[in-house]
Amino acid sequence: MIRLNTFATLLALASPLAIAQAPTTVVSPLPKVDVEPVADAKPLSVVAIDALKGEGLYHFHGTRMVNLRISGNPQGDRHPLKETTTEGGTSAFNGNIDVAHFVRDGERRAIGEPSFAIPEADGSVQLVYQSSSPLHLKVSMRGYDVSGLPIRNFLRTAANYSNPEAARVGAAKFPAGSIAYLSAVRFQDDVLMLPRKESFTGAANTRQMVTNFSRETPFCLSYEDRNGARPYAVMFRDPAAPKAGRVQLYAAKPGTMFCARATEVVLAEGTWEEMTVGGTKAVVLSFGANVDPLDTGVIDVEREAARIAFIEPRKGAPGVRPGKLYKAGAKIADYQYRFNGIAAAAVRTTLGMP
Repeated sequence: MIRLNTFATLLALASPLAIAQAPTTVVSPLPKVDVEPVADAKPLSVVAIDALKGEGLYHFHGTRMVNLRISGNPQGDRHPLKETTTEGGTSAFNGNIDVAHFVRDGERRAIGEPSFAIPEADGSVQLVYQSSSPLHLKVSMRGYDVSGLPIRNFLRTAANYSNPEAARVGAAKFPAGSIAYLSAVRFQDDVLMLPRKESFTGAANTRQMVTNFSRETPFCLSYEDRNGARPYAVMFRDPAAPKAGRVQLYAAKPGTMFCARATEVVLAEGTWEEMTVGGTKAVVLSFGANVDPLDTGVIDVEREAARIAFIEPRKGAPGVRPGKLYKAGAKIADYQYRFNGIAAAAVRTTLGMP
């Protein structure tokens, strides 16, 4: 993901200082993301809570591994969880999207590790993070018998490419009893999330955010660097409107220190809306179907769920921060596989992991 002119607006807005970074935006109506399994993988009937029993499930990030499993007797319908990893910063779920903190009541809260799993009637499982101020994820899983299939075919990146480590396993195949899982995650509630590396806009609050980027200086959105990419500079309109207004997208001028419009031609329009989510203020953007979300910072797997949000934490580091609003119940797909204990042992052996 490319971020345009990160130093640009620092000088342009002088007072207050601001850096025009590039977070995210979404297409509406939201397109669907379908994740197809590897050929010849045999579908299995899977209840998600069962995948967490015993050895639990394993997920590989290159040569880093994380294991998530039930770790004790249930308390009613709540099953205590234990997540262990060979290296800090890895997690069993959501490693495919850029999130580090959720913001509730104006305060950043680290996602951390899931504390409990609650089985759902539809076969999915609810993962509960931060029991004092919980974040709830609904995880559904599709299981596949991969016995006898090449291991390398199941080592995928978050963007659905072959993992660099896949070449190291050669022709090794999974032994009998190997199960691989594809998952999809949904947030139970609307939630505002901040990325792993935060940037700042120079705006002290959401109202100032809209006003600052409604004059001469646009805000440059991030985009995926690829053939046909279309970097955008966004301008807020209707800054005096109480809760909502228009935004306009222009071609971002390349090769400049400051975020700037390449021309005065409006390429697309959308809306901004000031809202309160989980006790936190944010300005949320929406665009029409003629805007590719990859050109606004939204990655493929979160097309259905994510919208760009300029978030106003009231505690900790001050100022409006670019982040995302994830809509309740909307799917975040995942191209990466999780494995049962038998399959994970085979992966570890072929990768030379202890």
